[in-house]
Amino acid sequence: MLGNQKSGTTAIAALLSEMTGLSVTLDLKKEMKNPVIDRVRSGELSMEEFIRLNKLDFSRDIIKEPSLSPFFRELSGCFPRARFVMVIRDPRDNIRSILNRLKIPGDLDDIGDEHGSRVTRAWELILDGRWLGLDGANYIEMLAQRWNYIADLHADNSARMLLIRYEDFSRDKIGELERLAETLGLKKQRDVSSRVNVQFQPAGDRSVRWDQFFGAENLSRIERICADRMKRFGYPLSR
Repeated sequence: MLGNQKSGTTAIAALLSEMTGLSVTLDLKKEMKNPVIDRVRSGELSMEEFIRLNKLDFSRDIIKEPSLSPFFRELSGCFPRARFVMVIRDPRDNIRSILNRLKIPGDLDDIGDEHGSRVTRAWELILDGRWLGLDGANYIEMLAQRWNYIADLHADNSARMLLIRYEDFSRDKIGELERLAETLGLKKQRDVSSRVNVQFQPAGDRSVRWDQFFGAENLSRIERICADRMKRFGYPLSR
Protein backbone atom coordinates (compact mmCIF):
# COMPACT_ATOMS: atom_id res chain seq x y z
CA MET A 1 0.00 0.00 0.00
CA LEU A 2 1.56 3.21 -1.26
CA GLY A 3 0.80 6.93 -1.13
CA ASN A 4 2.14 10.05 0.47
CA GLN A 5 2.83 10.26 4.20
CA LYS A 6 -0.26 11.30 6.22
CA SER A 7 -2.66 10.39 3.41
CA GLY A 8 -4.57 7.72 5.36
CA THR A 9 -2.51 4.68 4.40
CA THR A 10 -2.11 3.46 7.99
CA ALA A 11 -5.82 3.44 8.80
CA ILE A 12 -6.74 1.76 5.52
CA ALA A 13 -4.03 -0.92 5.79
CA ALA A 14 -4.72 -1.61 9.48
CA LEU A 15 -8.48 -1.94 8.99
CA LEU A 16 -8.06 -4.05 5.85
CA SER A 17 -5.81 -6.37 7.87
CA GLU A 18 -8.38 -6.65 10.66
CA MET A 19 -11.24 -7.21 8.21
CA THR A 20 -9.45 -9.96 6.27
CA GLY A 21 -7.43 -11.54 9.10
CA LEU A 22 -4.18 -11.00 7.21
CA SER A 23 -0.88 -9.96 8.73
CA VAL A 24 0.22 -6.37 8.18
CA THR A 25 3.29 -4.17 8.30
CA LEU A 26 2.51 -0.57 9.20
CA ASP A 27 5.78 1.12 8.17
CA LEU A 28 9.20 -0.50 7.97
CA LYS A 29 10.54 -0.24 11.52
CA LYS A 30 14.21 0.06 10.58
CA GLU A 31 13.44 2.86 8.14
CA MET A 32 11.78 4.89 10.86
CA LYS A 33 14.95 4.81 12.97
CA ASN A 34 17.73 4.74 10.39
CA PRO A 35 16.43 5.26 6.85
CA VAL A 36 18.50 4.01 3.92
CA ILE A 37 15.81 4.13 1.23
CA ASP A 38 17.58 7.07 -0.45
CA ARG A 39 20.55 4.76 -1.07
CA VAL A 40 18.31 2.64 -3.29
CA ARG A 41 17.59 5.74 -5.35
CA SER A 42 21.29 6.60 -5.63
CA GLY A 43 22.19 3.04 -6.62
CA GLU A 44 24.31 2.37 -3.56
CA LEU A 45 21.81 -0.29 -2.46
CA SER A 46 19.71 -2.59 -4.62
CA MET A 47 16.04 -3.14 -3.88
CA GLU A 48 16.81 -6.81 -3.27
CA GLU A 49 19.36 -5.82 -0.60
CA PHE A 50 16.92 -3.34 0.90
CA ILE A 51 14.26 -6.05 1.15
CA ARG A 52 16.72 -8.38 2.87
CA LEU A 53 17.52 -5.66 5.42
CA ASN A 54 13.78 -5.46 6.17
CA LYS A 55 12.90 -9.10 5.61
CA LEU A 56 10.59 -9.46 8.63
CA ASP A 57 8.45 -6.50 7.62
CA PHE A 58 8.37 -7.69 4.00
CA SER A 59 7.22 -11.15 5.11
CA ARG A 60 3.69 -10.01 5.97
CA ASP A 61 0.60 -10.23 3.76
CA ILE A 62 -0.12 -6.51 3.64
CA ILE A 63 2.75 -4.04 3.54
CA LYS A 64 2.06 -0.33 4.04
CA GLU A 65 5.01 1.98 3.60
CA PRO A 66 4.62 5.39 1.92
CA SER A 67 8.39 5.79 1.57
CA LEU A 68 8.34 2.90 -0.92
CA SER A 69 6.07 4.82 -3.31
CA PRO A 70 8.89 6.14 -5.54
CA PHE A 71 10.11 2.57 -5.98
CA PHE A 72 7.04 1.00 -7.59
CA ARG A 73 9.03 -0.23 -10.59
CA GLU A 74 11.65 -1.94 -8.43
CA LEU A 75 9.04 -3.42 -6.09
CA SER A 76 6.91 -4.79 -8.91
CA GLY A 77 10.04 -6.45 -10.30
CA CYS A 78 10.81 -8.10 -6.96
CA PHE A 79 7.16 -9.01 -6.29
CA PRO A 80 5.61 -9.64 -9.73
CA ARG A 81 2.43 -11.15 -8.24
CA ALA A 82 1.85 -8.34 -5.73
CA ARG A 83 -1.20 -6.09 -5.91
CA PHE A 84 -0.57 -2.40 -5.36
CA VAL A 85 -2.89 0.19 -3.81
CA MET A 86 -2.30 3.94 -4.06
CA VAL A 87 -3.96 6.25 -1.53
CA ILE A 88 -4.44 9.88 -2.61
CA ARG A 89 -5.55 12.80 -0.42
CA ASP A 90 -6.24 16.45 -1.22
CA PRO A 91 -2.76 18.06 -1.15
CA ARG A 92 -3.89 20.91 1.09
CA ASP A 93 -5.12 18.50 3.75
CA ASN A 94 -2.21 16.13 3.14
CA ILE A 95 0.50 18.77 3.52
CA ARG A 96 -1.23 20.36 6.51
CA SER A 97 -1.35 16.97 8.22
CA ILE A 98 2.36 16.35 7.59
CA LEU A 99 3.24 19.73 9.08
CA ASN A 100 0.86 19.19 12.02
CA ARG A 101 2.67 15.90 12.69
CA LEU A 102 6.01 17.72 12.73
CA LYS A 103 4.66 20.74 14.65
CA ILE A 104 5.77 23.06 11.84
CA PRO A 105 3.60 26.07 10.92
CA GLY A 106 2.40 26.24 7.32
CA ASP A 107 2.80 29.98 6.74
CA LEU A 108 6.58 30.34 7.04
CA ASP A 109 8.93 31.45 4.27
CA ASP A 110 11.33 28.73 5.39
CA ILE A 111 11.45 26.20 8.23
CA GLY A 112 14.66 27.46 9.81
CA ASP A 113 16.64 25.96 12.68
CA GLU A 114 13.90 26.53 15.26
CA HIS A 115 11.69 23.87 13.69
CA GLY A 116 14.14 21.99 11.48
CA SER A 117 16.36 20.89 14.36
CA ARG A 118 13.57 18.67 15.71
CA VAL A 119 12.95 16.84 12.43
CA THR A 120 14.28 13.27 12.25
CA ARG A 121 16.20 12.11 9.20
CA ALA A 122 13.26 9.97 8.09
CA TRP A 123 11.10 13.09 7.92
CA GLU A 124 13.92 15.13 6.38
CA LEU A 125 13.66 12.83 3.36
CA ILE A 126 10.00 13.83 3.07
CA LEU A 127 10.54 17.58 3.52
CA ASP A 128 13.55 17.72 1.19
CA GLY A 129 12.86 15.92 -2.08
CA ARG A 130 16.10 16.76 -3.83
CA TRP A 131 17.15 13.11 -3.58
CA LEU A 132 14.12 12.36 -5.79
CA GLY A 133 15.06 15.06 -8.26
CA LEU A 134 12.45 17.50 -6.93
CA ASP A 135 12.88 21.21 -6.50
CA GLY A 136 11.09 23.98 -4.64
CA ALA A 137 11.69 27.52 -3.42
CA ASN A 138 10.68 26.57 0.13
CA TYR A 139 9.36 23.65 2.17
CA ILE A 140 5.77 24.16 0.96
CA GLU A 141 6.77 24.03 -2.68
CA MET A 142 8.90 20.95 -2.01
CA LEU A 143 5.98 19.15 -0.34
CA ALA A 144 3.68 20.19 -3.20
CA GLN A 145 6.17 18.78 -5.71
CA ARG A 146 6.31 15.56 -3.70
CA TRP A 147 2.51 15.32 -3.86
CA ASN A 148 2.67 15.75 -7.63
CA TYR A 149 5.35 13.06 -7.81
CA ILE A 150 3.11 10.57 -5.98
CA ALA A 151 0.08 11.55 -8.09
CA ASP A 152 2.06 10.99 -11.30
CA LEU A 153 3.18 7.57 -10.10
CA HIS A 154 -0.45 6.50 -10.08
CA ALA A 155 -1.17 8.13 -13.45
CA ASP A 156 1.79 6.36 -15.04
CA ASN A 157 0.95 2.97 -13.48
CA SER A 158 -2.83 3.07 -13.10
CA ALA A 159 -3.26 -0.34 -14.73
CA ARG A 160 -1.36 -1.92 -11.84
CA MET A 161 -2.43 0.34 -8.97
CA LEU A 162 -5.84 0.41 -7.35
CA LEU A 163 -6.75 3.96 -6.36
CA ILE A 164 -8.39 5.02 -3.11
CA ARG A 165 -9.15 8.65 -2.42
CA TYR A 166 -8.91 9.31 1.29
CA GLU A 167 -12.02 11.47 1.10
CA ASP A 168 -14.08 8.57 -0.31
CA PHE A 169 -12.77 6.30 2.44
CA SER A 170 -13.66 8.88 5.11
CA ARG A 171 -17.24 9.15 3.84
CA ASP A 172 -17.87 5.38 3.72
CA LYS A 173 -15.12 3.49 5.52
CA ILE A 174 -16.77 0.07 5.61
CA GLY A 175 -17.99 0.34 2.03
CA GLU A 176 -14.58 1.36 0.71
CA LEU A 177 -12.82 -1.38 2.70
CA GLU A 178 -15.25 -4.02 1.43
CA ARG A 179 -14.81 -2.84 -2.15
CA LEU A 180 -11.04 -2.86 -1.74
CA ALA A 181 -11.03 -6.38 -0.27
CA GLU A 182 -13.30 -7.67 -3.04
CA THR A 183 -11.17 -6.11 -5.77
CA LEU A 184 -8.04 -7.63 -4.26
CA GLY A 185 -9.73 -11.02 -4.00
CA LEU A 186 -9.56 -11.02 -0.20
CA LYS A 187 -12.25 -12.62 1.92
CA LYS A 188 -13.94 -10.64 4.68
CA GLN A 189 -13.38 -12.45 7.99
CA ARG A 190 -14.43 -9.89 10.60
CA ASP A 191 -16.78 -6.98 11.11
CA VAL A 192 -14.64 -3.91 11.83
CA SER A 193 -17.49 -1.41 12.22
CA SER A 194 -16.52 -0.71 15.83
CA ARG A 195 -12.94 0.03 14.78
CA VAL A 196 -13.35 2.50 11.93
CA ASN A 197 -12.88 5.58 14.12
CA VAL A 198 -9.76 4.33 15.91
CA GLN A 199 -6.93 6.86 15.56
CA PHE A 200 -4.05 4.82 14.13
CA GLN A 201 -1.78 7.86 13.71
CA PRO A 202 -1.70 11.30 15.40
CA ALA A 203 -4.49 13.33 13.80
CA GLY A 204 -3.94 16.67 12.12
CA ASP A 205 -5.95 19.73 13.06
CA ARG A 206 -8.74 19.85 10.48
CA SER A 207 -10.52 22.70 12.26
CA VAL A 208 -8.06 25.25 10.87
CA ARG A 209 -8.94 26.46 7.38
CA TRP A 210 -6.33 26.14 4.65
CA ASP A 211 -5.96 29.91 4.26
CA GLN A 212 -5.50 30.28 8.02
CA PHE A 213 -2.91 27.53 8.26
CA PHE A 214 -0.87 28.26 5.14
CA GLY A 215 -1.50 31.96 4.64
CA ALA A 216 -2.39 33.29 1.20
CA GLU A 217 1.09 32.93 -0.33
CA ASN A 218 1.82 29.33 0.67
CA LEU A 219 -1.73 28.19 -0.14
CA SER A 220 -1.33 29.77 -3.57
CA ARG A 221 1.94 27.89 -4.01
CA ILE A 222 0.25 24.53 -3.36
CA GLU A 223 -2.67 25.20 -5.67
CA ARG A 224 -0.46 26.58 -8.44
CA ILE A 225 1.91 23.61 -8.36
CA CYS A 226 -0.72 20.91 -7.87
CA ALA A 227 -3.59 22.36 -9.93
CA ASP A 228 -3.44 19.94 -12.87
CA ARG A 229 -3.23 16.83 -10.70
CA MET A 230 -5.88 18.14 -8.31
CA LYS A 231 -8.27 18.43 -11.24
CA ARG A 232 -7.48 14.87 -12.27
CA PHE A 233 -8.48 13.56 -8.84
CA GLY A 234 -11.49 15.82 -8.40
CA TYR A 235 -10.05 18.34 -5.93
CA PRO A 236 -11.34 21.87 -6.75
CA LEU A 237 -9.22 24.95 -6.22
CA SER A 238 -10.24 27.15 -3.29
CA ARG A 239 -10.85 30.15 -5.52
